[in-house]
Amino acid sequence: MSRRLGIDVGGTFTDVVVIDDDGRVLVEKVPSTPDNQAGGVLDGVRAVRRTHGVDPGALSMFAHGSTVATNALLEFKLPRTALVVTRGFRDVLEIGTQLRPALFDLGVTKPEPVIPRELVFEIDERVDRLGEVVTPLADAEIDRVVDQVAASGAEACAVVLLFSFRNPGHERRVAARLAERLPGVHVAVSSEVAPEIKEYPRASTTAISAALRPLVARYLSAVEAGLEGERVTCPFFVMQSSGGALSAAEASAAAHKMVLSGPAAGVLAAARVAERPEYANQITFDMGGTSTDICLIHEGRPRLDRASQFEGRPLQVAQFDIHTIGSGGGSLARVDAAGMLRVGPESAGAVPGPACYGRGGTRPTTTDAQVVLGRVDPARFLGGEMTLDAEAAREAVRAHVAEPLGLSVEEAAQGILDVADAIMARGVRVVSVNRGYDPRDFMLLPFGGAGPMHAVSVAELVDIRAVLVPPNPGTFSAVGLATSDLTYDFSRTVDAPVDTLTPEGIEELFAGLLGRARDRLARVEHLTTGRIENRLARFRYAWQDNDVEVLLRPGPVDEESLADALDRFHAQHEFEFGHSDKDARVELVAVAVEVHGVLPRPSRRSAPPAGAAAPAPVSVRQVFFRGPGWTATPVYERAGLAPGAAFHGPAIVEEREATTVVPPGTRVRVDDDLNLVLTLDANTTEGGAA
Repeated sequence: MSRRLGIDVGGTFTDVVVIDDDGRVLVEKVPSTPDNQAGGVLDGVRAVRRTHGVDPGALSMFAHGSTVATNALLEFKLPRTALVVTRGFRDVLEIGTQLRPALFDLGVTKPEPVIPRELVFEIDERVDRLGEVVTPLADAEIDRVVDQVAASGAEACAVVLLFSFRNPGHERRVAARLAERLPGVHVAVSSEVAPEIKEYPRASTTAISAALRPLVARYLSAVEAGLEGERVTCPFFVMQSSGGALSAAEASAAAHKMVLSGPAAGVLAAARVAERPEYANQITFDMGGTSTDICLIHEGRPRLDRASQFEGRPLQVAQFDIHTIGSGGGSLARVDAAGMLRVGPESAGAVPGPACYGRGGTRPTTTDAQVVLGRVDPARFLGGEMTLDAEAAREAVRAHVAEPLGLSVEEAAQGILDVADAIMARGVRVVSVNRGYDPRDFMLLPFGGAGPMHAVSVAELVDIRAVLVPPNPGTFSAVGLATSDLTYDFSRTVDAPVDTLTPEGIEELFAGLLGRARDRLARVEHLTTGRIENRLARFRYAWQDNDVEVLLRPGPVDEESLADALDRFHAQHEFEFGHSDKDARVELVAVAVEVHGVLPRPSRRSAPPAGAAAPAPVSVRQVFFRGPGWTATPVYERAGLAPGAAFHGPAIVEEREATTVVPPGTRVRVDDDLNLVLTLDANTTEGGAA
């Protein structure tokens, strides 16, 4: 029997999942090791061997999601990196664009460039907008710039020359010479990293990719060495931001694709759930220890963004449109100088963690508030492997929130949760209302260690009436890793009116990109069971800046499929921007392809026989809810809930890695895939801050 391993590194815990061919899921959760993430990964491998008897040598595949790239950018702890640009464009990263991040903020400051100006070197060459060489590039000029890069002591170098997406020849010559003379320097060229129009986003993305490559390469090498020591010999893949896996070598060479590696895995797992038509519209709600990641899935397909920003810096890479907010189970609560209760974005992290962890933390977190209100059983945290200090949680809430605000400890704890829920509800609105979608048309799918505890109250704040809690929500992202496919995506700028192009000409553009993706996939195709190819096109109205991406019909482009794509463009433009004009001239901005190498999928897990419609709770304990206050609340063991089981709140559903809070007025049923379907009544639950 083959087994697939998925390991997702979070801010507080590292989640580990092993899935058998028959769909059986084994889960583990070990503390993250922030100073050396590879340590937590290897601890996870040892944990499944020790607890479940999994032979590391018998694993068929290992997929990994990591925050190494994310943390490096957030903390701005990047290796020394150089940038080579066309003469006259040394300040491309400094100038950026004329767009202000906050229009009416007179004190706003732009983010610091990834590469400082003293490490930007100009080279004498020029290609025009059509790709024609205006100023030839001399070999002596290349050597001069390579000497400057060598003297700078840079570990990495980005090469971004003008209009290289039209003609990459000069960039490739510079990169080849850098690789020849400076083999220890990691080189990224914009014509490979982001071969699209818009100079600043292309430069920013390439600079980020170059700066991350030494870090990612060292990290993945350390993981590979550790895996070898643990006798793991199966193929090793890394999740990319768009939801597909890359080999470790490919991830090292495309480090910018790992910026949302961990969060993407959870969205991918949710997309698997969304394959059921009744669950096709979801808003994912991944609440971990330090942050919450939110993404919208419409008609079974997560929203993709190809021109996003990270910490104010453009990042042109296909990635799930995930909105991240600094609110998690470890978010610290405080009363500010104005007497206002604040929660996050500062987090207690893995060390010392919440006060209830007993590791030296004294300030209250949302997890401490949940413990104070009886929603988490201190004796059964992580299945009883870790005992929480309820008195320490109570004292932290009392000292830092209750006394300063003149509240009872219960009122203060509830206030902490209200503030956190309001922050997360705003995040849900960002991916739905702000994008033109009505939250009432979606289900909220919570996961992460803290997601199911907050899901119902967050759903109520945005008028979502149904919450879907999947099996193993505390390790759901790792499940996504273990069920991922290999994915390669390539794009190319076109920037031409559609009426000047033919379907055959557009198909030639796609064919070139598909050829590259197929060649890349061929290296690992022996691991796959099939291939899925998607053609995508970005259109805009002539002389406009806002473009819309459209998924084309399967198969080569012909007149019928092109007409259908244009109809979809007009409809989507109407949806996103409130207007459309079928008589206006339309431009094809760019084309892109996604090629998925389908890896063997575990069989759908066999559900246990239907259980009692009204299952018996394993215990009853006092839990605090707004309104009724302390309430005798039934506690159910998730593993004992079979398809068909149904009950009403208030209730608590416990499993090893997560707790689901079911407030009063909420109905619960278990579907045939063992999802918990929570339905909010019209006047349900606890209310909360708007």
